[in-house]
Amino acid sequence: MLSLSNTNENSLKLSTPVVLLTLIFITLIRVYTLFASPIELSVDEAQYWHWSQNLDYGYFTKPPLIAWIIGLSTNIFGNDEWAVRLFSPIIHFLISLILWITTQFAFGLKAGRIAALLWIFTPAASLGSFIISTDTPLLLFWSLALLLIFKTFKDDTYISASFAGASLGLAFLSKYAALYFFVLLILWWLIYDKGKELTLKKLLVCLISSFFVATPNLYWNYSNDFVTASHTISNANLSEIIINYKNVIDFLSSQLLVFGPIIFLLYLFIILNSFFKDQRLSLLGMLSLPIIGLILVQSFLKIANPNWAVTAYISATLMISAYAIIQKHKVLRLLTKFGLIVNFALSLLILKITLTGNFYPINLQSDPLRKNLGFKILSTEIKKTFDNNEISKLVFINRGEITRFNYYLNKIDNKFKNKIFLKTKSISPGNFYEQKYNYDKINHKRDEKIMILNRNLNIGNDFTNLTEIKFIRKISTDTIKDHKRTYYLFEGKVK
Repeated sequence: MLSLSNTNENSLKLSTPVVLLTLIFITLIRVYTLFASPIELSVDEAQYWHWSQNLDYGYFTKPPLIAWIIGLSTNIFGNDEWAVRLFSPIIHFLISLILWITTQFAFGLKAGRIAALLWIFTPAASLGSFIISTDTPLLLFWSLALLLIFKTFKDDTYISASFAGASLGLAFLSKYAALYFFVLLILWWLIYDKGKELTLKKLLVCLISSFFVATPNLYWNYSNDFVTASHTISNANLSEIIINYKNVIDFLSSQLLVFGPIIFLLYLFIILNSFFKDQRLSLLGMLSLPIIGLILVQSFLKIANPNWAVTAYISATLMISAYAIIQKHKVLRLLTKFGLIVNFALSLLILKITLTGNFYPINLQSDPLRKNLGFKILSTEIKKTFDNNEISKLVFINRGEITRFNYYLNKIDNKFKNKIFLKTKSISPGNFYEQKYNYDKINHKRDEKIMILNRNLNIGNDFTNLTEIKFIRKISTDTIKDHKRTYYLFEGKVK
């Protein structure tokens, strides 16, 4: 049974300077890794960079904050990969500090230190510190909102509630998954609180202030015919549901890697107990378990990516930290220590992989790193061919290629701005490039030269507006051992 009065200040001996120096040291190492890593930008990272070149209040599939963050870092430090990703390790450092303060505020000093260490070494934070994604700012403002909600419990004014709402608004501007927080907070209030800790007026202040901060993106969606909502509904096409138990197993097993195997199992062990012991713990439970459950259902009906439930682990981190200090069970504390050690080892492995660009000594049948290698070198060859043949436009066949090549062709001088397009068979746009850079929806000049990049020598009959299509050259480079990235370049003239 949990008793909030049973704190043990002698458990898990950790001093504040040691924990703080650990967080700083780990963050500096991760920043250095960004400089040294050979791993190139992923599809989404390159697309977010493209968005950052034209700042707006929203984009085809995502709210704007990710583009604003990348735009800030690249305007200061340039367009290199490390600059695009720079805020990722810094933000995860800030999340650790916020979780430290939150847990200390709610459950005691030592619980806060454990929370900070638990988060900084979770695989989600370790990998997330190397990848710039919409999850990164979402987790920052989600954790900040949670801290301010706890402060609202003891605040006689409406200041904390206003700032909590503003944080939720910024979370919404980061990723629409922030809506989970809104819905689950209201459910928690209706089921557990009913005004005991959080008055109705403060809850309304929180929701109104969040709406106010989110207004720019809401207006952008309105002005753009709610294109993001239409895209989301299209992706959730119920006619394509494939019930598959394997997807459920894959998702659950992936969570062992997202949060850490021992820590995730420990969370599952304590979660149900949390709903019935304390208002604060019930809030943490409500902001974690339903999210995992919802994504679990999604995986059963269609498919779910491992990171889709990552917001649940903010509250889970606080919960485990609280139990590790409050509970007197030695087994629980030993499992927390052991889980932290396992996550530390996984963190070192992720650091090694990102630093070297390989999984050695692990031998994988399919190395995922090959997908993010080779584009930089091949872009140089594309530039040479483009200039030598006096080409006016460059056409790609899929999103995975146009995003990365757009970045590497434009990162230095923006020479290829508005010269890169995507050939698609989709009737309605399914991504940003099909919407904004659709080859079939642009004007062409007679006899202008178009270059096409393709993965094979069979280009098909899709380019009906071109004549004299001919093969120019093959470009290729090594990615990982025994693997190459190869493309074929074609040239055609507009009829």
